[in-house]
Amino acid sequence: MLHRLSRILNEPVMGFLALAALCVGGAPMLFALPPAIARTLDIAGWAIIGAFALEYLVHLALAPDRRAYVLNRWRIVDALIILAPLVSLLPFAPDVLRSSPALRVLRLARVLLFGARARHGLVAGAEMGIARAAPSGPPRVTELAPEGTPRPLEWRELIAWSTRPDERWVHAVNLDAAHIEKVARIAELPDVMVDAALRESSYPRLESSARWAAFAMSLPGWGDEPRTPVLLLVSRRHLLSLSLHPVELQSRPGNDELPWGTRCALHVIREVLERNEALALRVEHELAGLETLPAQQSPESFFQAIFRLKRNIVLAKGDLWRLRALLGTLAEGRRELPGLGGDNACLRQLAEQADYLHETIEKAHEQLLTLLDLHLNIASYDVNRFMRLLAVVSSLALIPTIIGGLLGMNIAGNPWPLTLAQVAFGTFILMLCVLYAFLAKGWLR
Repeated sequence: MLHRLSRILNEPVMGFLALAALCVGGAPMLFALPPAIARTLDIAGWAIIGAFALEYLVHLALAPDRRAYVLNRWRIVDALIILAPLVSLLPFAPDVLRSSPALRVLRLARVLLFGARARHGLVAGAEMGIARAAPSGPPRVTELAPEGTPRPLEWRELIAWSTRPDERWVHAVNLDAAHIEKVARIAELPDVMVDAALRESSYPRLESSARWAAFAMSLPGWGDEPRTPVLLLVSRRHLLSLSLHPVELQSRPGNDELPWGTRCALHVIREVLERNEALALRVEHELAGLETLPAQQSPESFFQAIFRLKRNIVLAKGDLWRLRALLGTLAEGRRELPGLGGDNACLRQLAEQADYLHETIEKAHEQLLTLLDLHLNIASYDVNRFMRLLAVVSSLALIPTIIGGLLGMNIAGNPWPLTLAQVAFGTFILMLCVLYAFLAKGWLR
């Protein structure tokens, strides 16, 4: 509900309301208005102030750092604009607060700078990134034993388990900077590497320490679900999986002949590939729906859907290309996944699946670009045709404008033997000649 209100009360809407407030506040000072109109403007002014207050409170509730939000200089101006009319209702309020024209001018200045504010991300929910930058709640830990089901675990139990890990799969999500630093010390890996892997990993990676092999990859995003990096700390008998945001991964793994930690790691890799396969099916289905739209009718929603789809495809394409290369490296034996030894048949199968999915996504990307080019070319052709028509109309209108300017409005009494009908006829003939020239050039087709 709050996110929907924040999208409605965006900067363009609030800028329009600020201009309306300036008009409503200035009109009674400049014009003598009837009492009914003055009361209507007063009610409208209070309604606009209420909208300002609602916008302030909604974005305050959604702000990740409320203290910084309140102390922002533009938000201080907002608070003054909201509170000054309320203070003016007090019987002991000074006259300057009863009109507050200076604050209205400040509000107008805010309107002029709302583009810069939006660029700096001061509006809650205006993010354009692929993933959220901070955990969405307190740390949450679960565990899965070979003969059990997922059950919750305390963070201190994870720390104790990491010192002497037994045969379990421990999964931790919603990790902040302090917890990421602790995990890096546990895994004996650079905290910069762990932080980069969890905060929008740009590529799958495989790093090794004395006890763990660190395997990083990303789950694809779709719609409101962001692309989510996952870091696996793999050992032969156990697995520690980490994510900055909630993601459901734990279930009974296959490959019963393999050690537990290896089975769990392969299960996560399969889950990533399965979600990419689901993404490929969604992309193909949405592209099929977009292809049914007439090319001559490209609504704004079409281009929004196309660019959102393109972003998801490009990200998935890059992730699959790098994951395919990493799985190929493991399958060829150049790097080793703990617990597999020389048996890399399952890795070769996963590498082939990643290669197939990459080709599928790549073909969908080419199909999307072709569809986008078609609609853009038709839209450009329509714009060019309109501009040609505008040039024709401007050229035709130029003739009577010049003649009227030279001759003036009156023909009678001037020292030349011309009548108004003759001038109109000559003007009409010249316009027809220019129109014929455009037709001969083919500019009106």
